[in-house]
Amino acid sequence: MLFGCAAALGALALVCSNNALAQRAGGGGDAYRPPTGGTSSFGPGKPEGAGGSIVATPITPQEAAKKYPARNGRYPMGERDPHDPSGVVRSPYPPHTKFDCSKIAHGGLVLDTHVNKVFVRP
Repeated sequence: MLFGCAAALGALALVCSNNALAQRAGGGGDAYRPPTGGTSSFGPGKPEGAGGSIVATPITPQEAAKKYPARNGRYPMGERDPHDPSGVVRSPYPPHTKFDCSKIAHGGLVLDTHVNKVFVRP
């Protein structure tokens, strides 16, 4: 019985010390902060913009016509959600990824890098 109590007490001490050390390793017990570095969970090399969206890739009309010709002569319009931050536009192509288009002029062309198709920023 004495051995069982000693083992339980030792295990309890180990668990308590492990929690204390784990909290110290995270910055002295501060609240969790997600890692910084400007990349999003969408993959490497995809900078994160407003509202967790991907920073949009602008494309010139000449380059778009050469590499990604429009069906019926026109590119579809991106979709704006009033609940998203200003400048965030949803792609008209599935899976309807959100892009931060705040640095692209209204009416400018945006390349949806997930499906390699072009749409117009509303």
